[in-house]
Amino acid sequence: MLDISHEPDLGYIFYPSEIHHYPGHPRLDVILTELPTERHFDPTKVQFQIVSSPGHSAHLTVHHPWTNHEKYQVGAGRIFILDRIDKKVEAFSFGGELQIFSDQQRTICALASTAPIMELHAIHNLPMWLASEVEILLAERIANWQMHHHNVVDMQPDHVDPFLLYVSCLQALHEKSCPIREDEYGVGPHFVQDELKRLRVAGRWPLLVPSLAQLLSVSPG
Repeated sequence: MLDISHEPDLGYIFYPSEIHHYPGHPRLDVILTELPTERHFDPTKVQFQIVSSPGHSAHLTVHHPWTNHEKYQVGAGRIFILDRIDKKVEAFSFGGELQIFSDQQRTICALASTAPIMELHAIHNLPMWLASEVEILLAERIANWQMHHHNVVDMQPDHVDPFLLYVSCLQALHEKSCPIREDEYGVGPHFVQDELKRLRVAGRWPLLVPSLAQLLSVSPG
């Protein structure tokens, strides 16, 4: 079980990475309360993309109080944190384990992942570029599935480890962006190249990285 004993009095928190200036986070907590504190961003609900059944995804909207399941498998996609006046905070996840804790005072949604969770707070920055490029890659795979499985509306790989999906996307983006073009998006391809090198040096790069086509070749039920 995740530790929430040190939970701060905030609407949400992205836990810092151990890597300096890294664009992702290992954990995201969202704290929902009945009444706003008016001292910070006060979320009323948070929306996740979850694996609802083998090969399929669904939208999960969590609010306070929460009386449904305590654990969910989050799939790849965006996360939306919303408050009472329609302000919104966005994030992107490659997937992870969501645990929900709820009592009379608050509901805490704690998402932990082996792949970086990225806060999307600006249009032209590295996390937004990476999230957008990954969404394009995944959309291409979904479109390919829909061509061959006409009953598929939404596909979510239920058996894919978030970190393996992350490195597979990095490999695809590396191949897509070589040679690196020096343009306004140069920071993105450079990050991909540096991240591949960092993971290899750290001994974290898998011996075999499947392509996205191989990784997402599930048979939706």
